[in-house]
Amino acid sequence: MNQDTHGTAELAQLYSLLSECLKHPDEAFYEDVAAGRFDAEREQLTSALGLDADAAPSAEHLPDSRAALDNQYISLFEAFETPYAPPIESPYKEWHEGAGSDGLLGGPPADDMRRKYAALDASPPVAYQPDHLALLLEYASLLVESADRDVYATFVDEHLDWLPAFRHRVEDAAADAPFYRRSVALVCDAVAAERDRLGVTEPDSATIATMLERVEQGTAGIDEEKEFRG
Repeated sequence: MNQDTHGTAELAQLYSLLSECLKHPDEAFYEDVAAGRFDAEREQLTSALGLDADAAPSAEHLPDSRAALDNQYISLFEAFETPYAPPIESPYKEWHEGAGSDGLLGGPPADDMRRKYAALDASPPVAYQPDHLALLLEYASLLVESADRDVYATFVDEHLDWLPAFRHRVEDAAADAPFYRRSVALVCDAVAAERDRLGVTEPDSATIATMLERVEQGTAGIDEEKEFRG
């Protein structure tokens, strides 16, 4: 069954734009945000889709350099400061059967995304895990453009269901990273609106709690390792 076409182009573009927000910032991205080009595009897309952009990322949330923005990215998402919020699906999900329950990266969601990329005769960028949120949003953009509602809804259900737990991790993280905190909030709001539109049930509180417990267990040794290396 094909999805309706209302807002399809805008949704695909928003996913692509938000994907860039979840990658390490390069100079081009930093300059686009600083110059207001990012804000203009984001405002146009969120308005077209009826999303509340009051808490969206914008130029006013940038630090004074790309390097400083990248430091905020590393602090929030890559454990430069702890607690942190890994923007990767595997830490929040059940691990490989029979391989224990304490895995962090490269779990079943990553394997599934590798298969999805292979079906497109493509490979995920080596800089990111296959189930990194930036890549999941890029893939979601492709599915929206394909106009196959059922396939898209299944992807939202199976690969974006961890976002409420991720949002909790971001809210509880130590890093002062306003641009990225707001980026995550907008991603989560956009996907929640899509779940509602598609009739895809949100994960319940018990499921979210289990995801949070799993990622907490998976990242528990990071502080001790940092102290050892320091």
